[in-house]
Amino acid sequence: MNASALKRFVDENQRLAVECSNLLAQCKRWEKECALYDHDREALMDFGNEADERAKEAEIRVYDLEEEVRKLSEELHFYKCQYETQMDDTATDDASLEQNLLDNLLETVIGRDDVASTSHAFLEANSGVEVCQRLMTKWKRLRPSTQKVIALVAEVNTLQKDKEHLRINLHKAEDEVNILFEQNNVLDEANKRLIRLYQKEKHTPGSGGKPSSGKGNKRKSSPKISSPVEGKLDFSEVDSLRQPLSPLRSNSPEYRLCKK
Repeated sequence: MNASALKRFVDENQRLAVECSNLLAQCKRWEKECALYDHDREALMDFGNEADERAKEAEIRVYDLEEEVRKLSEELHFYKCQYETQMDDTATDDASLEQNLLDNLLETVIGRDDVASTSHAFLEANSGVEVCQRLMTKWKRLRPSTQKVIALVAEVNTLQKDKEHLRINLHKAEDEVNILFEQNNVLDEANKRLIRLYQKEKHTPGSGGKPSSGKGNKRKSSPKISSPVEGKLDFSEVDSLRQPLSPLRSNSPEYRLCKK
């Protein structure tokens, strides 16, 4: 073997040695990476196991919460039903109390004796109204409080009619007062004229400056004296124009018979 071949052999061995050392270093790096990969894989497996355990725990917790929500819903429904029942009972008691108070109030205002007769008479008198006619058909089934309300309506209707009659009578009375005032003024003026004539006649001197005696010629009454008396006022025409006052229903004979 010559020197050149030997040199190439040595160079080749050195190159192979360098490559071998490089391969050994790379193999060590890969071994480290494999070890790191194994460690990461084990960590990931542990994390996955922990995640699975947490998921199972979460599922169990969700199931427990669902059971708790269901129980709470049942309790809420139970208490709600109980509350509604109590409210219905309270509302019923309040309605009964209110009805009793209303009955007592109506009985205090109207009375108990003539409620049925008054309400029935009112419905008969207003049978042309549809509501009154329907109430008449259900008369035997009406509650006492309803009859009292009808009697109260009849009383209000009577009071309204009496109020209208009183208003008409008041206007007529005012007109009559004005007429009487005018008549009084006319009579006052006539009275003043008569007084003046009387005073004038009283102070009139007789013949010779002396008052006339009863034996002498009687002096005839002056036309001026007799004229106011003869021309006295005639109020018959005014009285004929006066209209009678509107009678109140409470003072009429029919109403007194109905009350009896």
